[in-house]
Amino acid sequence: MKLLEATAALTRENRKTYRPHVFVVPAETRALRIEFRYDRGGEDPHSLMTLQLFDPMGFRGAGHRFAPRQTIGIAEDRATPGFVPGPIPPGEWTLEVDVHSVIPRADGQPNVYSIQIDSVDEVDESVTVARPAAAPAPPRVEARRWLRGELHLHSEHSDGRWTTGEMAALARERRLDFMFLTDHNTTTGVDILRSQVGDAVSVLPGIELTTYAGHALALGADRWVDWRTGHRNRTANDMARSVRDAGSFLVIAHPDAPPDDICTGCRWTHHDFDPGLADAVEVWGGLWNGPEERNQGCIDLWREWLNTGRRMTATGATDAHRPEDWEGDVPMTYVEADDTSLMAVLEALRAGRSYVSSGPSLSVRVIGQGAAMTGVGGTVDLDAAEAIEVSCAESKEAELRLISNGAVVAKARVDAAGSLRATPREGDRWCCAELWNPAGDTLLAVTSPIYFR
Repeated sequence: MKLLEATAALTRENRKTYRPHVFVVPAETRALRIEFRYDRGGEDPHSLMTLQLFDPMGFRGAGHRFAPRQTIGIAEDRATPGFVPGPIPPGEWTLEVDVHSVIPRADGQPNVYSIQIDSVDEVDESVTVARPAAAPAPPRVEARRWLRGELHLHSEHSDGRWTTGEMAALARERRLDFMFLTDHNTTTGVDILRSQVGDAVSVLPGIELTTYAGHALALGADRWVDWRTGHRNRTANDMARSVRDAGSFLVIAHPDAPPDDICTGCRWTHHDFDPGLADAVEVWGGLWNGPEERNQGCIDLWREWLNTGRRMTATGATDAHRPEDWEGDVPMTYVEADDTSLMAVLEALRAGRSYVSSGPSLSVRVIGQGAAMTGVGGTVDLDAAEAIEVSCAESKEAELRLISNGAVVAKARVDAAGSLRATPREGDRWCCAELWNPAGDTLLAVTSPIYFR
């Protein structure tokens, strides 16, 4: 039975809008099939339109993927990745087309999208995944140590080009302690990935909130967060508060990403955003000098916000969408945590006990009266601080740097391991350590700050 058939013609002026389509599901409906098509307008850049589905009780899934032809199935026991399996309640449903970008067609005709929604007896198993069985809990470490994790990942549950099964196999090979799955605007892949990894890696929930003016990671979020800034006057500050009120950890992701329309909405341009509502900045994504990366701008923004008095953890991740994104000297985030549980990892991130590295270990500490006073993430009275010590290990030849208030105040050449020591200066508000290659054009590691008062 056909429940909805709709088409719409869009122009450039319709980009960054939300277009709801309401339909009524009759009682005893067993499954739904949604056919969605839209004009890409070009190849590079191209239009981008994504989907969100709501049943009478709330969120039923998101389809954030680039395919201009999509078939979505939802039934009680299975659903297309990104969508939530479960009973199909009767009543008013809404399919929302989220128009990220509209690139005009070369022939001058309007860009058109079309929707057809049908009630069906069953859904095509080739485009769906079954609800996973419960997975065993990962082993607890039970002693504070440095743990290696990935904070930003995408699977076929959004725009990833690998399955959770492929991700799980490679995660075991990479010897990760923990990993957050952060698909765009949905968490449907988390339990599936957890069941496929087993007890090898702790799989933690997260979402990439994909607003039209910047992306943010809600680490720890296990359900939908309303990311639609501008919808019903919702602001980025409102979104951030909802993330933090739910106990999740908000990371500003790749804030200096390429602009529209190269990567629509990827760069952080929420100019009225209060940085104090963010917990962290993703200072490093993918290869430092990768063709799609602008990491120096990300670390510069982090320093700028630190200099305004905000306390913000440094994070890094691959933002992997395919197996190749895990190749090369890509960053991982290391946290000093009691175990690999969500509570312990988030507590370490909130405390700033972290550093980002493509391999070497890196630390910074403040010394006072001949003894260690505090390490990364800590706060110390400037008057009581006698020295700042920075050290690294497991590195190739590199330049070790001490950064204070965003400026390099000391540096030393190291080979495999090394250290440097400097005296705190009047006016220091924060410091961190960085490790660069000898040419000074590739970051190898960076710590979160120590703060002075």
